[in-house]
Amino acid sequence: MSRGIAAALSAALAVAASPAGAQVRIEYVAHASFVVESPGGVRALVDPYNGTRWLGYSFPARLDADVVLVSHPHYDHDASYYAPAQAPVLRAPGAYAFSDLSVTGIAGRHAEPWGQEFGGTNTLWLIETGGLRIAHLGDTGPLSEASLRALGTVDVLMLPVDDQDHILKRAEILAIRSALRPAVTVPMHYRLAELTRLPDSLGTIDGWLAEQRNVVRLGSHATVLRERPAEPQVLLLSASPAVKPWPRELFEAFEHRSRARALAEKPESREAAIAERRRAAELSPTALFVFELARALADAGREAEAVGVLEPLLAGAGGDDWEMTARARDLLAGLYARRGDRERAAQQYRLVLRDEPRHELRARAEAFLGPR
Repeated sequence: MSRGIAAALSAALAVAASPAGAQVRIEYVAHASFVVESPGGVRALVDPYNGTRWLGYSFPARLDADVVLVSHPHYDHDASYYAPAQAPVLRAPGAYAFSDLSVTGIAGRHAEPWGQEFGGTNTLWLIETGGLRIAHLGDTGPLSEASLRALGTVDVLMLPVDDQDHILKRAEILAIRSALRPAVTVPMHYRLAELTRLPDSLGTIDGWLAEQRNVVRLGSHATVLRERPAEPQVLLLSASPAVKPWPRELFEAFEHRSRARALAEKPESREAAIAERRRAAELSPTALFVFELARALADAGREAEAVGVLEPLLAGAGGDDWEMTARARDLLAGLYARRGDRERAAQQYRLVLRDEPRHELRARAEAFLGPR
């Protein structure tokens, strides 16, 4: 980093008083993902997102992290497969310590109506380091009194904001900020129009920002936090320069997927729909497209072909999508069971139970495996 950039980062924001010489670095990755780095160099990666679904941009390759914090198991918050394999992944409420960085997970609730498939859980993360208390709220709904008490005094607040009120409504954002009284509010979970036109269901934050006082547009993805500002600030960070718009092939894969969905509504177009799904999987052989191709084949009675698609995917699974990997295991287990191969079906269902929080998939696995 050049001396001029370092000076700009250090001077760009004044936050809370900290021990002499202590510095806390915050990096915005994109969407709702951040890295908080302690004065001692411990790096906590919060809510890494899947870079091949919904958002329209990538997740950085080889992003360094010592611990990963996940608020809830939606793919745009739970993509810890991008983190170093040795980094522990925390999802549950509790207290944790990593050298000069401590983490408290607080039980919360996901904004409705989302997340009901896994019980609507959402862990609020409180990171304490360098004399600062940094709260990341994930996809929270309105905070309960118990959650507000558990969070206590907050210096830096990261919360979802967008002009379509996808997660929190304006009044809910105001209520949370009024209760927690953060020195710095960092908005997240909005459409990054400078990178992509996607997703349609998220707004930008231009309208919300226009209503706020003391907005600091940093023009960088990172800052070093030092002193507390005289008045509360809204800090707007840029996405990491390592985040890139999707390549053309991925956009094309989603276009083939959309055509397949339209064709699948007509029985006479089933084969054409399968051909579209096959092309999508060829363009982007990720778990999403491969699973959907296998499911279409199975629905058409071509179960042997479906198994042949799923087995290679799952032989190397875990690298691009937890949810779709679990759905692929669930489908493959059912296909094995119909062929009478109960041992291999049980193996897949046990992996579903090990990894997957969604009630529907767990219920099928438990029904097959019986009492444990």
